[in-house]
Amino acid sequence: MIAVWTNHLSVANRAIDSAHKHIIDEINRVESLVGAQDVAALMEALGLLENSLCEYFEAEEKIAQAISVDFAQHKLAHQRLLKDFHSVKNVLAEKNGKWQDREAGALAIPWAKRFIQHIKDEGKQMKIVLSTHYYDFQPD
Repeated sequence: MIAVWTNHLSVANRAIDSAHKHIIDEINRVESLVGAQDVAALMEALGLLENSLCEYFEAEEKIAQAISVDFAQHKLAHQRLLKDFHSVKNVLAEKNGKWQDREAGALAIPWAKRFIQHIKDEGKQMKIVLSTHYYDFQPD
């Protein structure tokens, strides 16, 4: 596993925490498929991960708006994560399963670490405000 959910990653909101956990699970699935060099399953898993990322980004932005958190920098961080994700996805697709484990890991592991760092860094502002709401808070 290249990414692990722990309680210290919580941002004090069930929907966001659940999305983070789900994405981490998908990242680990991608990692196992990279190791297995199962290109068809990998491309499918990358597509699912991309969809989950986009859904999470939208949901998090709605919550931020509902709690009046300035989301401009956070949104830029999402755009960078998605751009970097596309780069990794494109390189893996171009190699069509012809990669060394170390080579694929050199692409996927840094991105997974950036996602975890995103939760820790950009999630701080959200966590401060969300801590004043119920854990199950959802925007209307």
